[in-house]
Amino acid sequence: MDELAMLTNAYQSNKLSHAYLFEGDDAQTMQQVAIDFAKLILCDDQQQCQLKVENFNHSDFMYISSEETTIKKEQIEQLVRHMNQLPIESTHKVYIIESFEKLTVQGENSILKFLEEPPENTIAILLSTKPEQILDTIHSRCQHVYFKPIDKLKFIQRLEEREISRPVAELISTYTTQIDTAVALNEEADLAAFRKSVLRWCNLLLTNKYMALIGIVELLKQAKNRKLQLLALSAINGFFEDVMHAKVGTEQNYIYHDIKTDIEKYAKQMAYNQIILMYDQITEAHKKLNQNVNPTLVFEQIVIKGVN
Repeated sequence: MDELAMLTNAYQSNKLSHAYLFEGDDAQTMQQVAIDFAKLILCDDQQQCQLKVENFNHSDFMYISSEETTIKKEQIEQLVRHMNQLPIESTHKVYIIESFEKLTVQGENSILKFLEEPPENTIAILLSTKPEQILDTIHSRCQHVYFKPIDKLKFIQRLEEREISRPVAELISTYTTQIDTAVALNEEADLAAFRKSVLRWCNLLLTNKYMALIGIVELLKQAKNRKLQLLALSAINGFFEDVMHAKVGTEQNYIYHDIKTDIEKYAKQMAYNQIILMYDQITEAHKKLNQNVNPTLVFEQIVIKGVN
């Protein structure tokens, strides 16, 4: 049963919760399901009413979002005032807060009080791709709805819609499936050049260890901060995933389609246990980076302990 079907079943069974927390990395799908759920609660099958919800002009509906890094306390105060009023057009009132983790501490506390003593027939739908940043007391007052991870191909297509090139979108997909994170990464660095540098280093890793050690300097010029270094590791892991896909004959899952010939050459040369060894070294490198080990040492260990 998908998320909307589950929520529809709760509505039809007259088992609505006063607050829902949608969690997952597919923000776009969560937004659409939240709006569809709001339309169901407020409108049932009335098309004119549904259109009002879609256009955010239904008197019993509020949608809170922000392009900035925080959702302002004033927005929440306005929401609380509006939601404390009796419904006008419907039997219920519904509010959606997108990227709930963006609330300030004051904003979260205002919502917390509201969730503790909600007005009758008022439904909260809170959306978050970073639920770990939300107060435990908020979590405890919500019914959780967990969204399955976004399909990688769909994620890549959404990045292309934002004018991010296919090769760069595929690169980013090794690291995240959150649109906001992906867009920020693309704005932060020249990821086309970054991708070339990573793939060049992967080739050296398998053909010339000495040059791979020297090449770390050039690689870290591109991966100049912790976030980009983690992206580099994810991209390197993606390279060896492609080698494994070639090994087992699932080339439709390739990340780096443009170097298919090289990938298949390495797949013939490497044994399964050698590919798994590389996975292990990259996993260990992730741990070390997150423990603030010097990045040069982290990448050196991949070369030294990797495939001979």
